[in-house]
Amino acid sequence: MSTELKQRRTVVESEPKRHAGTHKKNHRRQKKVAYMVDRYSVALSSILLLALYVIGCFRPAYTYKFTHLQYRYAGADAYDIGIDDTYIVITFIVALMLVRSFLLEFVLKPIALYKFHIKSQKSQQRYAEQGWSLFYYSFSWLFGFYLYYNSPYFLNCDHIYLGWPHDRLSATFKVYYLLQIASWLQQIVVLNAEERRKDHWQMFAHHIITCLLTTGSYYYYFTRIGHVILILMDIVDVLLSSAKMLKYCGYTTACDYMFAVFLIFWVALRHGAYNYIFYHAGTKAPSLMASGQCGYYPNQKRCWTPFIIDVFLWLLGGLQVITIIWMALILKVLAKIIRGGSAEDVRSDSEDTE
Repeated sequence: MSTELKQRRTVVESEPKRHAGTHKKNHRRQKKVAYMVDRYSVALSSILLLALYVIGCFRPAYTYKFTHLQYRYAGADAYDIGIDDTYIVITFIVALMLVRSFLLEFVLKPIALYKFHIKSQKSQQRYAEQGWSLFYYSFSWLFGFYLYYNSPYFLNCDHIYLGWPHDRLSATFKVYYLLQIASWLQQIVVLNAEERRKDHWQMFAHHIITCLLTTGSYYYYFTRIGHVILILMDIVDVLLSSAKMLKYCGYTTACDYMFAVFLIFWVALRHGAYNYIFYHAGTKAPSLMASGQCGYYPNQKRCWTPFIIDVFLWLLGGLQVITIIWMALILKVLAKIIRGGSAEDVRSDSEDTE
């Protein structure tokens, strides 16, 4: 009888260990798949773009919409918007997947390993991801700020809404905005393909809201306010990625200084300037766009109702709520630095030692 009890006890005690071992194996398998995503992405996106090129050589009519801007106004260097813009957004998504994955796998990871001697596979992945973020957001911010500096609404929020709807977009502005839409859609794919972090659902919600705002603002010709918010966000991401890369390279002191610069810009832009634009949109936009309200005059190309304005304001408010949550995490890092520690990425899981 006692022998039976001992055997049962041994089986019961071994079950948690067996489940733990299975869980670890599954986790390692998932990590290996996640680390191979970039190679698969390079191959798949290359095949798609090559197919687009080959088909375009023999049947250009089939691929024209994937490679050219649509809805050009006759006799003018200006473009309207429409459903066919989806084609070039798809091309941008595939191109971004190719460039991102190629840089991660064949440029940034080798730099992490051979230049900075980062041995951990997970740290190499994180370094490469931040390198891509630094590259893309630097490009998008410079591109966006150039357009903003030469716009009628540079440092003048009233002109974001005066003359709405703004249905005549320059070729460069249209490319910029469609590229930003493609980038955020592509980030949703990447977020769910790679290994999950602690704040996966906050990031997922952030990306969904941003995609709704970018596509919604494009459809309703609210591209000017979308443009301003995008450049506010992009420059902060440049500083954040710079701080994280310095950390992975082992430059702890430089990382802490860069983190301080990032924190100043984060508060000033994502809580200061952003909330001013949010307040301005809620209080002044309706009066500045009075002639665009539904029913003001017949045959309106686009018109707004109080409900449409409220939906956009709720989405902008939701984005700020997520930003406040991240601000709380940033303050934890700041507290750690004040106590003598170093800046760490509080969003990431603990580093592996593989």
